[in-house]
Amino acid sequence: MVGKAKRAHPSSVRWALRARARLCPPYKFSQLRNNVDLKGCKMRSTTLSMCVAAIAACTAATAQGEEKIHELRASPTTVHRGFFDASLKPVLTIDSGDVVRLWTTTGNPRYFESLGVPKEKIPAELYAAFEGAPGEGRDDHTLDGPIAVRGAEPGDAVEIRIRSIDLWLPIAAMSFRANRGSLPEDFPYSRDRVFFIDPAKKVIEFAPGIVVPAKPFWGVIGVAPPRSMGRVPSGPPNVFGGNMDNHDLQPGTSLFLPVHTSGALISIGDGHAVQGDGEVGMSAVETSLRGEVQIVLHKGMRIGWPRAETPTHYMTMGLHEDLNMAAKMATREMLNFVVETKGVSRDDALMLLSAAMDLHVTEIVDITKGVHAMLPKAIFQK
Repeated sequence: MVGKAKRAHPSSVRWALRARARLCPPYKFSQLRNNVDLKGCKMRSTTLSMCVAAIAACTAATAQGEEKIHELRASPTTVHRGFFDASLKPVLTIDSGDVVRLWTTTGNPRYFESLGVPKEKIPAELYAAFEGAPGEGRDDHTLDGPIAVRGAEPGDAVEIRIRSIDLWLPIAAMSFRANRGSLPEDFPYSRDRVFFIDPAKKVIEFAPGIVVPAKPFWGVIGVAPPRSMGRVPSGPPNVFGGNMDNHDLQPGTSLFLPVHTSGALISIGDGHAVQGDGEVGMSAVETSLRGEVQIVLHKGMRIGWPRAETPTHYMTMGLHEDLNMAAKMATREMLNFVVETKGVSRDDALMLLSAAMDLHVTEIVDITKGVHAMLPKAIFQK
């Protein structure tokens, strides 16, 4: 399916130029720990002017073309559940720059039935997507994919431009489990709860007089791990991204992931209607989502860990079983970025981060803890 070109994503041309021409862009996230030769690529005003002109030219060329749009709906043949594996065969193969429209499902119908939900209140789309799925678990990590990107090889990076995310089906659930989560000693029992939602209203009616605005996002966005890791559970996030549960990965944001195997093999799912930082009870409001991403391959962009760029902030991530180490990782990644791209010393960069950067506790209940650093773009005025 081919559609007309839409307005370019905020970071689209910026990163495409770097991949093709090795220009020095105004934002150099790709050069953090990527062994790129920075000689002759200093942040001078003349270089910036050249980049701006090139970006304008490329934007005009992009607007004249068309985007190739694919559709990927959750079904028994287009999903995998609960793991990442570099040996999986792709369910869709695309070219760099293609757009993928996604429908992701959360909630095995047998799970809802076990909680007493009448069959007529369980969407038919869930029965279709979970046909043949074993067990009565909710299967939050029912992931669309893998999606292969032609030409992607280890040593490259893929940029996932999140263009839209919306609530899809009118049913959701939350739960906590006995002796787990952030307060295991306080809750020695388990509980599940079902929500019926109106996707058009974009709110969760949590209790009488308590209404939580929806802020949908995919909890899991990842590439295949290195083949040496074999099949890994999708619960803990890692160098391949995965279950980062980062509610700041919203429309308008670009997520950058390192490629570890041919094709990258991207999988997306674990829809959340809303979740707070930390996900302290082990569950967001888990639901089915629809949305659209554009996937761009960056050849030779060597990055060690996931990172992102929102319309207003630079974002680096730390993932570690020790929350303090995760905070250090996120901070060090941002410090390196500022030193390499903004022309300041490490001493001044550390002071700048202490003055202007926020650390968010992304996740504390998935074995691997997550911290993401947010640095506002607006502080850089040239």
